[in-house]
Amino acid sequence: MLEEMFEKYEVVNSVGESLGKIKEIYIDLETWEIKALKISPGLVKSPFLLDIDAVKDVDLEKHRMIAKDEHEQGEVPKEPTRNLYPYDEIQKRHVLDCDGEKIGKIYSLDIPYEKLKAFKVWKLLIKTGFKDRRIRISPDEIKNVMNDINLNKKLEEYQEPE
Repeated sequence: MLEEMFEKYEVVNSVGESLGKIKEIYIDLETWEIKALKISPGLVKSPFLLDIDAVKDVDLEKHRMIAKDEHEQGEVPKEPTRNLYPYDEIQKRHVLDCDGEKIGKIYSLDIPYEKLKAFKVWKLLIKTGFKDRRIRISPDEIKNVMNDINLNKKLEEYQEPE
């Protein structure tokens, strides 16, 4: 499942009452696991964070996540932390190879929940430019995320041979 699919999901309680729609995912940059979901309950109510452990089940056909009845609605953090980093902040960063050369930007994440039944980033999808192909890398290839996203290797080492 690509990251943008999450924004199509509604979060409901065990009896099917809507808690809201997913607006953002929060990632732990050390493990690349999804730690929380930012939920928008509608125009009048404030968004809140739902810890990923509060998700009881996922209905892939109906695009719904079912929350446990006993869950807390946390505050949306004002500043990102390494263990609770919003995906939209990751998208704003440039991806640089090990020599500091700009490769591109991340345009999506591959989260194979339907196969693994785990909320973990498997691949990062990077757009490298108009003519170049897009590349897919494992989170293990990321050296660090600071002002930019720094990779362990050169761009050529990530591109597949023609």
